[in-house]
Amino acid sequence: MSESGLPLALEETTGRLVLSVFGAVRATVGTHEVRIRSRKSRAVLAYLALNDSGQETRERLVGLLWSESEEEKARANLRQVLHELRAALERAGYSGLRAERQTLELDRGTFGVDLHDVLHWAEHHRAHDSVLDQPRIADRLLQDFEDLDPAFRVWLLAKRQTVQDRLVRHLENGLRSEGVERNERLRLAEALISLDPTHEEACRTVMRIRAEEGDVGTALKVYAALWHVLGDEYDQEPSAATQQLVSEIKQGVYDEAVPSPPAPAPPPSRPPAPAAPPRQADTEDVGIAQVVIPAPAPVSPSPTVPTFIRMALQVEPFGINGVSGDRAHLVEGFRHHLIACLVRFREWYVTDGPADPGPEPVRQGVSARYAVGATAYQAGNAINLVLTLREMTGGIFVWSDRFELTLDNWFEAQQRIVRRIAMSLNVQLSTERLMRLAYEPDVSLQVYDKWLRGQALIRNFSPDNWNRAAQIFGEAIQEAPDFSPAYSSLAQMNNSVHIIHPGVMRDRGNEARTLSLARKAVALDPVDSRAQLCMGWSLALAKHYAQAAVHMDLACELNPNDSWTLISIALFHAFCGNFDRARDLASQSLSMTLTPSLTHWAYQVSILFLAGDYPGTVDAADRAQDVIRTLAAWRAAALVHMGELDAARHDARRFLENIRPVWFGSESPTDAQIGRWLLHLYPVSQAEIWETLRFGVTTAGIPAEDVHHHFW
Repeated sequence: MSESGLPLALEETTGRLVLSVFGAVRATVGTHEVRIRSRKSRAVLAYLALNDSGQETRERLVGLLWSESEEEKARANLRQVLHELRAALERAGYSGLRAERQTLELDRGTFGVDLHDVLHWAEHHRAHDSVLDQPRIADRLLQDFEDLDPAFRVWLLAKRQTVQDRLVRHLENGLRSEGVERNERLRLAEALISLDPTHEEACRTVMRIRAEEGDVGTALKVYAALWHVLGDEYDQEPSAATQQLVSEIKQGVYDEAVPSPPAPAPPPSRPPAPAAPPRQADTEDVGIAQVVIPAPAPVSPSPTVPTFIRMALQVEPFGINGVSGDRAHLVEGFRHHLIACLVRFREWYVTDGPADPGPEPVRQGVSARYAVGATAYQAGNAINLVLTLREMTGGIFVWSDRFELTLDNWFEAQQRIVRRIAMSLNVQLSTERLMRLAYEPDVSLQVYDKWLRGQALIRNFSPDNWNRAAQIFGEAIQEAPDFSPAYSSLAQMNNSVHIIHPGVMRDRGNEARTLSLARKAVALDPVDSRAQLCMGWSLALAKHYAQAAVHMDLACELNPNDSWTLISIALFHAFCGNFDRARDLASQSLSMTLTPSLTHWAYQVSILFLAGDYPGTVDAADRAQDVIRTLAAWRAAALVHMGELDAARHDARRFLENIRPVWFGSESPTDAQIGRWLLHLYPVSQAEIWETLRFGVTTAGIPAEDVHHHFW
């Protein structure tokens, strides 16, 4: 035996682990293939390698791969899998797997994964051969592992989508960057087409370069393939810009094109790509009025560190004139879901705010600000909606459109609006991406209308409408058992019922029912960030914090541009003591909110308090203006930690006085009962973190001395 504890023969052959995760999972150490019989053993190895840290807790792995087994049996299965995995790795000469009591880890620097190579190339504006050779490569990630476990399937399908999105994003940055030579630009465009055959910007790049090279036949084949995929899968035609380009190619406009000669550059020399012809503006007039203004100056990111400057879109409250009460939910629902659709595109920031946001300056990273406004009016039985897009600094109207709002054209209208906004702002969106992010669920219009009514009832979290909304969502589930949002909405209600109704206590039976609803939602639609977020909170409230983190991470990866998603996940991490992560996400959320709402500041109150920033807590509470009834208690606790006891006691009394008149509990609203209710509300994972809140509120005068962490 050597000093390391390994047999000498193994130590001499110990090497670097190389893992292929596209298609069949394959692992090698030098020239030795790692022979792993169990699929779950291969899944554990791949999951560890794909984790950014190479580390994972046993609890998360048990939840992902044995979600339907009893915990004791699941942990025994994991131990058996680890025994097989470690033996197989050691036989091949790899000793970098460490199994601790709570965690498993692959030593950093001792392993490599082909997915990481592919992503690394894309981040540096290069197209890896694997992307070109394997169409839709993200769909091949851990191929044939979907049936390992329902929870693993949810993670895997969501992971494939996030890999797809990352690759497309990085390759697009490369395609649009200066300093990328002609051949590499061609490879980038072809890689994008391999990932997304509807990517018209990439298709036009390939068509133009091939035509300039004299290969008109290939240019026309690229156009024909685009035409067919758009027609067969989406019943659409290529954009006006693409059709104009193919017309120019057929007319021989590019026959005499000669690439620009390489410009001198420091070694290693990379000649700049020739300037592309100006993009043809889309001139289709689909609305009442269209005023074209110059788009913001394009930003030229460097080949290695792209700079991304976004525009800001402020969706103003819709004007509603004479719309009957039984149809107003269509207008409000349309606005909220238009916002939900817009925030999923990284090309712009989206804020939900008033028409006049005040004198707040444009934030760093925002190139220009635009406002989306609309007025709805009813004429007979028809609801008409007039939508406008204007540049906020000069007040110039960029685009306007009018259409009749019905459930029949609901999703078509949203897609048209997003497409027209993108065209007006010179933003490139592929058809596949647009359809995925503004999708039409496969349910009847009556069910969707019912769900919209339920959403309208709970949007302001009014206790008066609670039971009616729950009934509506239940009916929607009965009529459409495969409609994921209905399950998410009902689970969301269950997760917040104890907060909306002061005095109602968390219930184990309700937690189990909620988990069942949330699992169904993510099983039906794993790439819906809202379903993943709901699943995360359902697990956290059931005290499964490690498993909850998996779904929170997926929600963040699936929708990293939604400030509400980020602030919600930031709050979760604060509850779990991950304060650096919480502060980072909260900062990102704040930076893209532009004009933070009262509710946004309310989230900041808890995050800042738990992170130990008590002056910041008081400031955020003042900004939130008691939009949530419990904020006075958090402010009181922060003042206690700051040594301001008189002010803390004043806020504590104010909190108790505000809660007593709206009490729903079966017990009378004594100060002690209110204190018990307050301290059981939040899924705080660690006793010492929870104790900072308990100490603060009790010292301020909210009695809760007889409660302890996880007493509920």
